[in-house]
Amino acid sequence: MNKLSVKFLIVCLTVLPVSCRDRKNASRSGGEAAAVVSTTAWTAAFAEAAGAKEIVILAPFEMEHPSEYELRPGDIPKIMHAELIVYAGYEVMAERLKKGLDIPPEKLLPVDTDYRYETIEESVMNIARHLGTEDRARDNLFAIRKALNDGRSLLMEKNLSGKPVMVHRFQSSIAEELGLVPVALFGPSAPEASEIAGAAKKDVFMIIDNVHNPVGQPFKEVLPDKAYVQFLNFPGRNGTKTLTDVIRYNVTQIVSNCSSLSVNLP
Repeated sequence: MNKLSVKFLIVCLTVLPVSCRDRKNASRSGGEAAAVVSTTAWTAAFAEAAGAKEIVILAPFEMEHPSEYELRPGDIPKIMHAELIVYAGYEVMAERLKKGLDIPPEKLLPVDTDYRYETIEESVMNIARHLGTEDRARDNLFAIRKALNDGRSLLMEKNLSGKPVMVHRFQSSIAEELGLVPVALFGPSAPEASEIAGAAKKDVFMIIDNVHNPVGQPFKEVLPDKAYVQFLNFPGRNGTKTLTDVIRYNVTQIVSNCSSLSVNLP
C-alpha cells in the first residue's frame, strides 16, 4: 500500500464516525423516530401513536395482566440500549425501572393511560416531543379522534347515547368518551355481597367489565336481562394493535351484544 492510500484510509477512519453521528442527528431532526422500549402493549400503542417506529414491548401481548409483568434478565440489555423508555407507573416493574437499574432520568418517560381524548393527546404529544415526531403524532391523533367520534355517533344513531351503564373503574373513561353514563362503578377487586345486592336495583342497560381483570360476572347473575361485555385497555387481543383498534373493538362489543341491533362499524 503506497503512502497516498494509507493517508486516504486514515482520513476515512477519522471522518466515518463523525459522519455516522451527524446522519443520526439529522434523521432525528427530520422526524425519524428513536428506538423506544415500552412496558406493555398499551404504552407501546401510545408510543406508536406518537410516531415511534422501533418499539420493543417488555410484557408479552398474551399476558392476562400485562401490568404485573416482572423484568427478566433478557430485558435488561433492551432497556439499557433504549433511547426512550415509556411507562405508566402502575406496572410492577416501574419501581425497578426508576430506582434499580441506574437508568438516566431523561430516558424515562411516564405517561397517563386511559381513553379520554385529552389524556391520549397529552400523552402522545409528550412522547412525540421527545422523539421529534410531532407531525406524525398529530396525524395519528386525528385518526384516534375520528374513531371516538365515529363510535359516539354510532351509539347516538342507535339511541344508545346517554344510556346508564354499570362499568369497571378501569373502563369508565372510554364509556364516558363514547357518550354512555356510568351510574355505578365496580372493581378492580371482586364485588362484595352488598354491592351485588345493590346492583339488582340499578337501572342500567349494560354491564361493562374489564377483560384484563374481569370481576363483574356476579352482577350479571342479578341482572340477567342486561347485556354483559368486556372491554379492552391493552391492545393485543382479537387482532388489536393500536389505540384506534381498541376503541373500535370496544364499540363493536356494545353494538354486537345488544340483541336488537345489527350494526356494521364505519
